Amino acid sequence: MPEIRRYESRDFVDYAATLEKTSTWERKAAAELKARLEKLTRREQVWVAEVGTRGVGFMILSPNNDGSLEVDWLDVHPDFQRTGIGTLLVEKAAKIAKAKKMKALSVHTWETNQKMLDFSAKNGFQVLERIKGFYGRGKDALRLKKEILP
Repeated sequence: MPEIRRYESRDFVDYAATLEKTSTWERKAAAELKARLEKLTRREQVWVAEVGTRGVGFMILSPNNDGSLEVDWLDVHPDFQRTGIGTLLVEKAAKIAKAKKMKALSVHTWETNQKMLDFSAKNGFQVLERIKGFYGRGKDALRLKKEILP
């Protein structure tokens, strides 16, 4: 059973390796991750799903202005996808949101990322809006939201 815990600097290599496989960054993944981690605010948190001593799932939680908690950079290493790890991370995010009196979780993804859209729907997220040019010119995102029950 995976352990869900706060990110530690020792997780960087596993997170970057996961991003190399799950993003379009490939060899640039470590640099992109480093840049994102350097920009973390005090209100943001990074979480890890660990199997044995290996980080295999990751997410960054960021509060939104609308009172929801954004589940950002949600990535599970391909060797561990479809094993429930992503769902465990979303469940952890929901517990954190609830503890902070937030009423919803949100995620955003490429409008063509069918794996993420299917995962999100399976985990109770619904499309809220299209964000034009979120990933660059002509590259729209969909923002999805999941209500948190009291």
